[in-house]
Amino acid sequence: MKIESDHIGNMLVVTPYDHRIDASSAADFKSQLSNWIHDGNCHILLDLSQISFIDSSGLGAIVSLLKQLAGKGDIRMCNIQEPVMALFKLTRMDRIFKIYQSSAEAIEAMTAIG
Repeated sequence: MKIESDHIGNMLVVTPYDHRIDASSAADFKSQLSNWIHDGNCHILLDLSQISFIDSSGLGAIVSLLKQLAGKGDIRMCNIQEPVMALFKLTRMDRIFKIYQSSAEAIEAMTAIG
């Protein structure tokens, strides 16, 4: 899975580019992010602007990464396309994760918290 990352302050901005996080890509997605968390990145902004589909495997990978942070950081999301947002609302993950309309809004909010 092609994933780009960029540091802005103490925040890691992660943008996956495969259009889907599903059973065929969730393990690779989780592995790459898990390595970044292991390297000390604990404030992660997941830019989902390129993702048009997430299945239960993808959702499970994201939740697993949040658990890996064990309260020592957070995962926030931005630029979520409507089909993916519908899944987040259906599964109530929109109540678990802080979601922003744009990366600019997310970066401003996250840099304000340190």
